[in-house]
Amino acid sequence: MAIMKIARMGHPVLRRAAAPVADPTAPEIARLIADMTETMMDAQGAGLAAPQVHVARRLVIFHTPPAKPCR
Repeated sequence: MAIMKIARMGHPVLRRAAAPVADPTAPEIARLIADMTETMMDAQGAGLAAPQVHVARRLVIFHTPPAKPCR
């Protein structure tokens, strides 16, 4: 896995239309998801879209922490 560079607001990659993911089970998509997850955790984020890491694909991941018990 690798930490990817995150595009800053205003970067042209964020303005382009992203392509669909043809085969969600493809090994390269699994690698992309693993790298995006590591990148998101490293940045202490809650979600990340593929264009944010310079990949023009329609893919988004997000993390929801476990619910805290009610008091």
